[in-house]
Amino acid sequence: LGDWGIVDGLIFENWEEKAFDIDEIRKLKSVKSAFGLDFGYTNDPSALFCGLVDETAKTIWVFGEMYKYGMSNEVIAKEITEMGYRKERIRAESAEPKSIDRLYDLGITHIQQARKGKDSVNNGIDFLQDYHIIVHPRCVNFLKEISNYTWDTDTKTGKRLNKPIDDFNHLMDAMRYAMEDFSMGSAFSFT
Repeated sequence: LGDWGIVDGLIFENWEEKAFDIDEIRKLKSVKSAFGLDFGYTNDPSALFCGLVDETAKTIWVFGEMYKYGMSNEVIAKEITEMGYRKERIRAESAEPKSIDRLYDLGITHIQQARKGKDSVNNGIDFLQDYHIIVHPRCVNFLKEISNYTWDTDTKTGKRLNKPIDDFNHLMDAMRYAMEDFSMGSAFSFT
């Protein structure tokens, strides 16, 4: 799993770091693309998850990422365009509808707001735990996050809580948003 400071209580243990040929994976008839965007600015990065998904094989290939601090909506739109994903369907964090509207105006016309719902974070994590996640070595920020994304701990008792820590979660959240279209039923959400 690489030397990323792995800690006890990992949320995702269903992954591996492995180089793969994106074009070969894209040729598989059962594979669809999945893109998710988590907004940040000063203290948190803006994070774009880029993946390929095979629902039948329950496999996610993580092939690209954007992970930068201090990005305005204009800079986010420019970066997505330069990465070649302007026409991709992107699920974005629903807490920033104004940013989603602005990105749409800037030419990211297939961006959609992720849905929120009760227990949606844990439901999304549960859904993703059924997949095998293969991470390309070039996705260094994704590797760092997935290696350190753990269940929170009660500071008084030391017991694990049934909620993730609020750290190492930007690309993890973006992945949950991206996978929303693959979930069971239209009411199920990952925000």
